[in-house]
Amino acid sequence: MKASRALRVVSLTLSLCVAAIAAQAADLTVTAYGGAWEQAYRKCFVQPFEKQTGKSVDVILGSPMQWINQIGANPAHPPIDVMIGLVDSGEIARQRGLVEPINTTAIPNLKDIKPDMIAYGKGYGFPIAYGDFGLMYSKKAVPNPPKTWKEFVDGTIAGKWHVALPGIAYVGTAQGLIGLFAKVYGGSLDNVQPGLDEIKKMQRSGNVTFYSEPNSPLIALKSGDIDMAMYFDGRAWAEHDANNPDIGYVNPQPGAVAFPTMVQKVKNGSPLGFQFMNEIASAEGQSCFANAMQYSASNKDVKYTDKVAQRVAKDNDSMWLPFDVISQKTPQWVEQWNKQIGR
Repeated sequence: MKASRALRVVSLTLSLCVAAIAAQAADLTVTAYGGAWEQAYRKCFVQPFEKQTGKSVDVILGSPMQWINQIGANPAHPPIDVMIGLVDSGEIARQRGLVEPINTTAIPNLKDIKPDMIAYGKGYGFPIAYGDFGLMYSKKAVPNPPKTWKEFVDGTIAGKWHVALPGIAYVGTAQGLIGLFAKVYGGSLDNVQPGLDEIKKMQRSGNVTFYSEPNSPLIALKSGDIDMAMYFDGRAWAEHDANNPDIGYVNPQPGAVAFPTMVQKVKNGSPLGFQFMNEIASAEGQSCFANAMQYSASNKDVKYTDKVAQRVAKDNDSMWLPFDVISQKTPQWVEQWNKQIGR
């Protein structure tokens, strides 16, 4: 029996070693968000790239700041070749000198990316697509969803519905909640206190749950623990289509904050990274990804299905905040949040 157990341990150890070696042997290492996002990323970008080039791609999951710290720990020999993230994390990577400039020579399909989208990368990356951070809700619990953000806040305080808000550890909180509410309630990016005051009122009402990872609101909404959540449009529609017709989505006025997902080539990473980014910039790849995730694509020639075309965020309707400014303000906002709302 002991020998058999020892044999299984040795076998498991060898399997792990083989897996580690296989991962290290990949020609290219890229990052991705998990869940449906990763699945669409693999199908629409990774698999076509591997088929076209015959090169292997290792996809690792995590968060932008985690990846930035990993690259920063060994910038001469980075463990990542191509990194995705939001505009603010992309700006941090640029400022720290961890990513390379891009151009149409290295990435020919860059010429088809919308100019206003290109501008967000400041020459060091480009958005793949973007989604709005509005309200996902239960049609049964909330037959008449709020038309404005102030109606949403007032209704929450009054107990008309129980909602899930992103906590300070969530990727969208600084822009999609603090920055948004500061703007709606007469503050500014230099003075977010008016927005924080409204968040505190909602918290004190007892009608708010804070979340830190993206699956929590979905589970809570389907179980009836909440009636509504601030959430990304594409993920909400994907859940609606997955046999959950009770789930709806709306962007209250004056609009929901747009969140572009950036892609960047890591400095000193494999030159294949530019070729992979060219696949990401293609109309074919982005059409596949945008229709799968129901996000608005950055390539001007993307074709949407009739259903998705009605749902994706529209450039002129979304609220675009200055992400580079927000990235500088975020540490101060986090400190204010922790002191006034809690961790």
